[in-house]
Amino acid sequence: MRLTIDLSRSRVETKYGLTAEDIPALTDRIPCAEREEYRVLTLYFDRPDGSLARRALEHPLRCTKVRTRQYPEDPSIWFEVKTRRGCWTRKSRLQLSRSEAAALLRGLTPAEMDAFGPLHGSDDDEAEARCHLRELAEGGLLPVGAVHAFRRTFLVRADQVRITLDQGISYYRPCEDPTSLDGATAPGLLLQTESSLVLEVKYAGALPDWGRELVSGLRRSSYSKFRNLVLSLAEARRAANRVDRL
Repeated sequence: MRLTIDLSRSRVETKYGLTAEDIPALTDRIPCAEREEYRVLTLYFDRPDGSLARRALEHPLRCTKVRTRQYPEDPSIWFEVKTRRGCWTRKSRLQLSRSEAAALLRGLTPAEMDAFGPLHGSDDDEAEARCHLRELAEGGLLPVGAVHAFRRTFLVRADQVRITLDQGISYYRPCEDPTSLDGATAPGLLLQTESSLVLEVKYAGALPDWGRELVSGLRRSSYSKFRNLVLSLAEARRAANRVDRL
């Protein structure tokens, strides 16, 4: 079960670059009893004209990312739309079964769309996700690649703070069945693996004193999984073009 608190709608997110040597001393200073480790696979989408990727590259603090998230032991797949405005982010998401996600990625006929439950609802918090879900169902969004990471989560409920530490971050070309975690991370699809670790602090409002002390002296990072995936795909295409010209 993922450790979460009600920060999905709107929150501040700050990221920091770490080395493996930084981890023990840093994590020992997080005042929480709720800790969890798990793998996470994120599949990113873009429009056929590449407009979401261009926006993320050109305006990283004012962009929208559309993705699915899945975890090995979770039978669901989460469809998420994450919008960043400066240090604030807003996330709208919908819970899908794996069969629903697979049907969406194959494409739906108009009749199937009318009968597809996740496309219909009245929850305002899900409205943005539902709008992009319809865009995906109509073929207006395409999978561009996946990012896999090993994540450690630290939850401090009293202060409404969630901290994640991602390592072993790897980028992959899209596969035929993106709902399969093993298929999406097949060795032949691997583009690149990050050597650094990424710490992300997520909170609503003001960061408590212990949080400010925790990140004091750490190197702020503008890291983005989607942006680095797009750059990795572009480099792979350039490398393939160079080989073709030989």
